[in-house]
Amino acid sequence: MTSSDTSPPASTSFLQELYLGRVRWDLLRPFPEQDPADRLAGDEAVARLSRLLLDRVDPAAVEADGRLPGGFLGALQDAGLLGLMIDPSLGGLGLSWLNACRVVETAASWSMPVAFALAIHNGFGSGVYLRALPPGPLRDLIAERIAAGVVSGTADAEVAGAGNRGRTTVAVPVEGGDAYLISGEKVFIGNGSVAELVDVSATVVGDDGTEEVRLFFVDTRSPGFEVVGTHEFMGLRGAAFGMLRLDRVRVPAEQLMPEESGGWRMRPESSEGGTVTEETPGEASVDLGELALFGRHLVIAPPALAVARASLLWSRDFVNRRRINDRALGEYEEIRRRVAENAAEVFLVESLLVWCLLGAERADTRPDLTAAKNLMALASWRAVDGTMALLGGEGYETARSKAARGAPPLPVERCFRDARGLRVAGGVEFMLDLWSAEANLRPYYEPGGPPSGGGPEPAANPRPHREPGGPPEGGPEPVAPGGFPPRHHDHLRRLTSQVETLAEHCRVMTGDVPMDELLTRQRSLALVGRIAAELFGLSVVLARSADLAERGNTAALDLADVACAASEHRLDGLWSQLARETGRSGTDPATLGDTWLRGTGLDFLIGGAGTATPSTTGLYDHRSQT
Repeated sequence: MTSSDTSPPASTSFLQELYLGRVRWDLLRPFPEQDPADRLAGDEAVARLSRLLLDRVDPAAVEADGRLPGGFLGALQDAGLLGLMIDPSLGGLGLSWLNACRVVETAASWSMPVAFALAIHNGFGSGVYLRALPPGPLRDLIAERIAAGVVSGTADAEVAGAGNRGRTTVAVPVEGGDAYLISGEKVFIGNGSVAELVDVSATVVGDDGTEEVRLFFVDTRSPGFEVVGTHEFMGLRGAAFGMLRLDRVRVPAEQLMPEESGGWRMRPESSEGGTVTEETPGEASVDLGELALFGRHLVIAPPALAVARASLLWSRDFVNRRRINDRALGEYEEIRRRVAENAAEVFLVESLLVWCLLGAERADTRPDLTAAKNLMALASWRAVDGTMALLGGEGYETARSKAARGAPPLPVERCFRDARGLRVAGGVEFMLDLWSAEANLRPYYEPGGPPSGGGPEPAANPRPHREPGGPPEGGPEPVAPGGFPPRHHDHLRRLTSQVETLAEHCRVMTGDVPMDELLTRQRSLALVGRIAAELFGLSVVLARSADLAERGNTAALDLADVACAASEHRLDGLWSQLARETGRSGTDPATLGDTWLRGTGLDFLIGGAGTATPSTTGLYDHRSQT
């Protein structure tokens, strides 16, 4: 089974159904699998990249030098790898999204900067917009530049922060509207220091004074366009993230993204929907919000899977060669448990990656993609963080230092820094939880209440409140659905109960509160978003493991047990936090935060006897860094 890049998704989202109190196993099972013929089509691209990586890229040198080898991007282009999903008539490989993810994962397993270069160009580069553009000069221009082998990127983030709805970069119409002059600065721009064509977000002021953010495609050779420098991140050393400045850069009006192409992809709410239509020759088939979601998946999911897999391999390498007190390290129970938890994280990330792409034939996976971003980034972080702890000094120590003393130079420390970036790229986790909850609670405010969604009807009346995971007061315990192995039944009952509790909570929190007021309760919203995401991940793991077990892979049931137990522990903590938010008494943390931000009531925390004031000297003094 392979997802179509052109057919519209079903109207029902699995995640949205969870918010409504329904676990739609009919959507998850049978769990989708990649079609063998499609997988074969991707094998050659994976092999092609593997050969290039072995021949041209020394990961340690990239880390030390802070740049990719000279000519490497050209080699990627010559191999067609900068056009993974581009039509072969334009020099691309015409791969599916899943095969593109396989290629990016291969890159990430060797060098994360290479993975980001590939993912950003293929997920957010100019060629992606061919799917959304109608016939016309802009589509022709992009097709021509793609065929010529252009390296591209997207320039949206600004110093003020990408979370702002507005943009300080301004586009002023000139020449009677035939062109625009764009001025502003952009930061954290993937491929920004090497791109030849970038789409730039800018504010356009209408004749009536209204402001609208639009996208312009800008040739980086244009007068007034300047690459100010590159960013040196805590990780991802060698990735070409650039700072850009535009000073009255002239852009022809035909290089402005048409308004009818589906809206502005950077707006948070656009990540949960948009217009998707049947593709007909020469017409746009998807909107920009949908392209942004799949682009973010390409940037985050494959590297997250690569990090989790590497952590699992390094754990086995270390444990099998280590002895403590004359006992093999693997003989200790806690060590074996930690290794098993790493294996379960790999299974979780892999299952989510596959569902979000291949599940699109039977469900609208766009809301799922936002929740999956956090789940995958956090799972990979837990895996590498746990591996660093497991390896002790051999984890925190750099690979160069290990090699100098004759220890196996596993690059755990480098991977640790790279993995932390996955929790920031594509949206900081707590903001994604907020946006996801906001989007999925909107049906509760629709006339007549939330729609049925074509699934089982909701209960006529809300059930009495109960503790998460327990049976409703005075009611029967949820019955496990059929088609699952008996050892899954306890997980399934707990899942069903918590999904019903989630819907009850959503009905209560939206019942008498206007949407605008609800959006001010950010901590509660974020907790609801994280709870729903955990329930989503738990569901995907159970569905996939049951299908694999039916085909003889019973180890998948063990992986699901460990993954579900870990998720259930996290859910216990999240429900507890949500209960405290709902009936909070005592000090309001937000008020305490305001005390620090606006007053002097907490200044005793930063200065005591014999302690220098950080704001004027030492570690936190920005002047000492210049």
